[in-house]
Amino acid sequence: MNVVIADDDQNLLAMLVPHLEHEGHQVILAANGPELLKKIKELRADLIISDINMPGFDGIELYTKTRAMPEYACSPFILWSGLETGKGAALAQADPKLRFLKKPFSLAALHKAIDEVTDMPMFGDYGAKSGLKL
Repeated sequence: MNVVIADDDQNLLAMLVPHLEHEGHQVILAANGPELLKKIKELRADLIISDINMPGFDGIELYTKTRAMPEYACSPFILWSGLETGKGAALAQADPKLRFLKKPFSLAALHKAIDEVTDMPMFGDYGAKSGLKL
C-alpha cells in the first residue's frame, strides 16, 4: 500500500517509517500540506496521514483540499496531533474513512486506525502491549 505522510516531526517519522516499510508499505514523506498535495497528484496514495499542526497549511486544510479532489474524495485518511484534538475528532466522527489519533499514540492504535479506514485488516491484535509510543 502506498502511504503518504505529511509531518514535520522527524523523531516520529524516524520510528514510524521503518515500521510501516517492514509491514510491506511504501512510504512517501512530505514536509507539509502543499508538498503532500503535489505528491498525491503525481502518484496514487492508498492512505494519507497528516499531522494537524504543520507549516504551509494545517492538516485540517489538507484534509479539506484532498476531499475536494475527485480521486481522493473517499480515500482513507488519518489525522493526528499532540495539540489540536477538537476539530480532528469531530471530522473523524462525520467521515467513515477518517480517523483521528492523539499524540502520543501506540502502534496498536495506529494499526487499528489503518485497518478501519482501509477496510483491509492487516494488523489483527490491537490489544497487544507495545511500549512504543509515537
